[in-house]
Amino acid sequence: MTALRPFFQAERVKWRKSWLLVTAVLAPLCQTGFLAVIFWFSENRIRMFKPGFQFWLELNFAAWNLVVMPIVTALICELSWEQEREARAWNLLLIQPVPRRTHYLVKVLSHFALITASLVLLALLLLLGGLVLQSRPGLLMGPLPLATFARFLGYSALALAAVAAFQTWLAMRIPGLWIGLAAALAGSWLTQRLVDGSALIQFLPWGLAAQATLVFERWRLLPWAHALGNLASAGVLVLLGASDFTRRHEPRA
Repeated sequence: MTALRPFFQAERVKWRKSWLLVTAVLAPLCQTGFLAVIFWFSENRIRMFKPGFQFWLELNFAAWNLVVMPIVTALICELSWEQEREARAWNLLLIQPVPRRTHYLVKVLSHFALITASLVLLALLLLLGGLVLQSRPGLLMGPLPLATFARFLGYSALALAAVAAFQTWLAMRIPGLWIGLAAALAGSWLTQRLVDGSALIQFLPWGLAAQATLVFERWRLLPWAHALGNLASAGVLVLLGASDFTRRHEPRA
């Protein structure tokens, strides 16, 4: 990790010279803003799912894991690799006296950091938005369910690892914004269709995230036991990407 630190610091400088930070910030802002407006003007419907604060968390975390997080991850990974291709930076990077896989691992770490930061911002906006919505008594928001909030946040943090690992490899191997977005949406949708069908979905990149739909069934628990399989899948995808990047003769293409 010490060897990666200076390269990661250099990678962070690039965040300010692209749309990466903008994407990471706008995604949670747009999601919470859109759903807050729906909540504000839907008193009669929201009261059916009381307490409102818990439904606010359920709806947002399900939307994040199923739709927003896969899209944001695909965008961040593609924009990050495209930045290198446009700048033709590989000629300089690859002559440095470090293993090629270091450059790939730094990319993975950068993507993990950005998506995790986006999730943290989402959490802060959910707290703020929930407090604002409490000012409407008709929503029956109730108090903040701290245990539920912490559980959903931890689960979402685990779920993004395999998605980020897959999209990092895909954006390097098959460049193209629409390819990345199509893979993210199709993968999330197809995996969600397999929920309750087989425990093997935990090994798919979107396996843990897709099971966030279970938050709406309050009598059921989130499949925490699947986290190990999903994280193992993330590790395999990172190793696959690093090996692929190292073996390619022209990784800058």
